[in-house]
Amino acid sequence: MQLWYDKPAEQWVEALPIGNGRLGGMVFGGISEERIALNEDTLTSGEPLPRGVVDIKSRLDEAVGWVRAGEYERAHTFINQNWLGRCQQSYQPLGDLSILVAGDGPVTEYRRELDIAEAVARVSYQQDGAIFHRQVISSFPDSCIAIKLSSDTAGALSFSARLSSLHPSTAAASDATTHRLSGQLPGIALRRTLEFVEENSDTNKYPELWDEDGNRREGAAQVLYGDQIDSKGIRFDVRLRVWTEGGSLTADESGVRVTDADSATLIVVSRSSFNGCLRSPSRDGRDETALVDSDLDAIGDADFHALLQRHEADYRSLYDRVVIDLGRCRDELPTDARVRAFKEGDDPGLGSLLFQYGRYLMIAGSRPGSQAMNLQGIWNEEVLPAWCCSYTLNINTEMNYWPAEMTNLSECHEPLFDLIDECARNGRETATKSYGLPGWVTHHNVTLWRNTAPVDGNAQASMWGMAAGWLCAHLWERYSFTGDEEFLRRRAYPSMLGAAEFLLAWLVEDDAGHLLTPVSDSPENHFGLGAISMGCTMDMAIIRELFSNTIEAARILREESELVDRLAQALPHLLPFQVGRHGQLQEWSVDWDDPEDDHRHVSHLYGLHPGCQITTRGTPELFEAARRSLELRGDGGTGWSLAWKINFWARFEDGDHAHRMIDNLLTLVEDGDTTPHMEGGGIYPNLFDAHPPFQIDGNFGATAGIAEMLLQSHADEIHLLPALPSAWPEGRVRGLVARGGVEVDLSWSQGRFEEAFFTGRTTGTHQIRIQKGEDTRELEIPAGERVRVGRSQT
Repeated sequence: MQLWYDKPAEQWVEALPIGNGRLGGMVFGGISEERIALNEDTLTSGEPLPRGVVDIKSRLDEAVGWVRAGEYERAHTFINQNWLGRCQQSYQPLGDLSILVAGDGPVTEYRRELDIAEAVARVSYQQDGAIFHRQVISSFPDSCIAIKLSSDTAGALSFSARLSSLHPSTAAASDATTHRLSGQLPGIALRRTLEFVEENSDTNKYPELWDEDGNRREGAAQVLYGDQIDSKGIRFDVRLRVWTEGGSLTADESGVRVTDADSATLIVVSRSSFNGCLRSPSRDGRDETALVDSDLDAIGDADFHALLQRHEADYRSLYDRVVIDLGRCRDELPTDARVRAFKEGDDPGLGSLLFQYGRYLMIAGSRPGSQAMNLQGIWNEEVLPAWCCSYTLNINTEMNYWPAEMTNLSECHEPLFDLIDECARNGRETATKSYGLPGWVTHHNVTLWRNTAPVDGNAQASMWGMAAGWLCAHLWERYSFTGDEEFLRRRAYPSMLGAAEFLLAWLVEDDAGHLLTPVSDSPENHFGLGAISMGCTMDMAIIRELFSNTIEAARILREESELVDRLAQALPHLLPFQVGRHGQLQEWSVDWDDPEDDHRHVSHLYGLHPGCQITTRGTPELFEAARRSLELRGDGGTGWSLAWKINFWARFEDGDHAHRMIDNLLTLVEDGDTTPHMEGGGIYPNLFDAHPPFQIDGNFGATAGIAEMLLQSHADEIHLLPALPSAWPEGRVRGLVARGGVEVDLSWSQGRFEEAFFTGRTTGTHQIRIQKGEDTRELEIPAGERVRVGRSQT
């Protein structure tokens, strides 16, 4: 389980990621200069903004009237001009650690690797008669990045190390062993150019940049720091501490220098002044310096070996829960060469690596107490990154967490629940002030500041108000996989009830008496006459799921509620799924679907996946219509879209087609293309998902899709090997989790099921289906016991 290469990374998307949920790095593995690009999960431009300032309620009836009358373009234009807010703020890089290593002889035996079974990045090479080694970790228990530099020859190690940052606000200082860089993030990092804002008549949204007459204020710019137009922003403090075995060490403002050492340990710690999404980090922020001092004090003089032991014990307590073997591995090839050769076949083990890499990234990017993972997890090198490197809630953030429960990383789900709690709080203000409705709502984009109103741009994306419903599905999934009633009562049910309350109030009746959303878009797609209509299929699927889950939660918790009664009354009147003239599941309430449409979003199939309203045995007509929709949409797409299609085809129980999507995803983007575009996708040399540019959701979608090919539990049964492809004739997996709290180990040979072991977290009776079997068998699984089912028993 290694990614390895025979040369250093030249580009950021070739470097190897490390992380502890909060503190991340990208390790380049250079010879004369090692670069580790640093990130800290709270570093986002801007400060909290007023909520509820977008006025939707005052002209809502007018806009709904246009939609009812079929004046879709007029409604779309009106919403663009009146209901969209500011551009979101951007997730920021922290800086770089640069290590300049002495040595000028030829280099041989070079290798750089990321061991995802141990969460260690390593570099080794031979130069000037000595062998040099580097090990890099990002430790959760010690809240630091630690680097060990060593040589097999005494006194052969000489280097200098320094911290730097793209942010011009930084200042450096040093003492005997420690180098410090402190600074402040931009108070504004506007992805839109000033000209774009002016051309779109949006200057009134940015009073710090334009006056009431639309004239630029002196000093207005896309990126502003500190006291520039009083922009302020989050402060940060990053330290580098070095100690050596042998040799000498000196430090000044330019960094730390080590001469003639046997080995050296470098520790990087960092904190910010972020103090919650409601507090100004510049005026009411935390003392980041005191926090860094505390981190360093806690580490003390621990040697690298002790740090590594604690790191590996912590990491492996999560990672080792799942073992997967899909067959032969061509790991004698460097990983980039291995991906190039994948389409030749005979490397099913690359699927195992892709699966476990997603789990590695989740452990590295999302831990209790950290922020939820954004579009790039926790890794970003740009001040103005694509799509602000924030949270896109019309699939991308949710996809990040699809593998959490099913691949036995439930703890890593926690940061998303924190995000939901904060969005629910702020979203109540948006519901009340913007819509004049009860409950809570959030839209297409959210940042660290938990802005819940529509952002700027185009209603085709920004006016999507179903995010609360989709986020609440993750709360229900946590309960479904764990059976934790305390979690359901304390965290899930209140948010679910609030989201359902808003959506119930938002619904209107059509002429046939169906309840549907009055202003609706199918994420980022359009139907020719515009993007805004009524009752898009995804809206209705999310609402049906949320109402059903909330009603069930109330039953489980024995909660009596007049609101829940109204949800139950509304449920049968929701606009149903519809089959269109091409035999497809309609994307819109009107049959506008274009059979030539190959849009990357396939949102109308939400009820198939990640939902469970459309199943092969429960709703066969809708199941075939959904399949027809996906056939029409095609096998192309951006990276994350290809990953979603793995999951769709797994739900269709078509393993060979699902594997074809894995094959399509494992297309190497070799030119380092990071320009945002919507044509094609794949992976970068470090296996990061390529939209392009890098978006981490495709990595998690692929991991979830592979799990879905091997185990499904969404249709009130545990289905073993539902979509096993012919490319994986032999294999085994241990530690996947089914709904109902059952851990599953299973193996197969010659494409046929061999045996499975079920371990119950709680006692329960489950229906078991094996491969393409028509019948299920009932199995009692006691809590804590391991129950075997073999081929002969089926």
